[in-house]
Amino acid sequence: MVKKYRKKNKLLIRRRKVAVRRFWRFFRLFLIGIFFVGMLWGLNYLYNSNYFKIKSIEVEGNSHYQDSAIKEQITDTVGTNIFEVNVKKAEDKLIEDLFWIKEVKLNKIFPDEIKITVRERNPYIRIAHGNKLYLADDEGVILEEIGKDEQEKYRRLILVRDAVDYYPEPGEKIAKKNALSCGKIYLILDSKIKEDIKEAKLAKNVYGDIIFLTTGKKEIIFGSSDNIVQKCEILKQIMDQLLIEEFEYDTIDLRIVENPTVR
Repeated sequence: MVKKYRKKNKLLIRRRKVAVRRFWRFFRLFLIGIFFVGMLWGLNYLYNSNYFKIKSIEVEGNSHYQDSAIKEQITDTVGTNIFEVNVKKAEDKLIEDLFWIKEVKLNKIFPDEIKITVRERNPYIRIAHGNKLYLADDEGVILEEIGKDEQEKYRRLILVRDAVDYYPEPGEKIAKKNALSCGKIYLILDSKIKEDIKEAKLAKNVYGDIIFLTTGKKEIIFGSSDNIVQKCEILKQIMDQLLIEEFEYDTIDLRIVENPTVR
C-alpha cells in the first residue's frame, strides 16, 4: 500500500513539474511575442511619424545654379519618408532637367535630411550657327545660347564655326569630334599665337579639317585632331621663324606633320 502511495506521489510530482515547465515555456513565448508585437508597433509608429520625414535639403558644389533652382526639381521629397525617397530617380531628374549638371550624388542624412552634391559642366567652346552663339562643354553638350549681354564674358573661349548646320537645343550633344578638339588645341597653343587667333572653323570636306583664322585673316590649317602637341610645337617654331624673317604668309598647313607648308 505504501509503495503504491509513493509511486502515485512521484507521478503527481512529475506531472506538476512538467506542467510548471510547460507554463514557463508558454510564458516566455508569450513575453517574446508581446516584445516583437510591441517592437513592430513601435517601428511602424516611428516609420509613419514626422521623425523620418524629410525636412531640409542641402546643396553643395553648385555655382551656375542657385540652391533654390536645384531644390525645386525635387520639392516633392520634402515631407516624404526618408526610406521612400528614390535616390536614382531624383538624380536622373536633376541631370535631365538641369543641363549644366554633369554629375549628381544624393545622400540621405538620417533621420530627416537630404544632401545633394553636384558637379557642374564648364563652358569649353563657343559654337556658332547663323547669328547665334552657344556654349558647349568638353563633352559637346550644348549648355545654353549666349545672350548679347554675355558675349564678352565668354570671349576667351574659342569660337568654332561650321560645327553644326542647325540651331541646337540646350542639352543636345554635338557629334563632331574635331569641334571639341578646337578647344583642346586652343588651350595648349602658345600664348602669343593664341592672342592672334580670332576663331576656328571646320572645313566642309570629308575630314572636317580644323582651320584657325587669325585677326589678320590668315589661315592655319591644323587638319585632324591627331598629333596635337607636336603640331602646336611645329606651329610655334614656324611662327617664330616667320617673325625673324619678317615673312608675310597667307596659309600655314600642318596637315602633314613631317612636311608643313607656308604659303
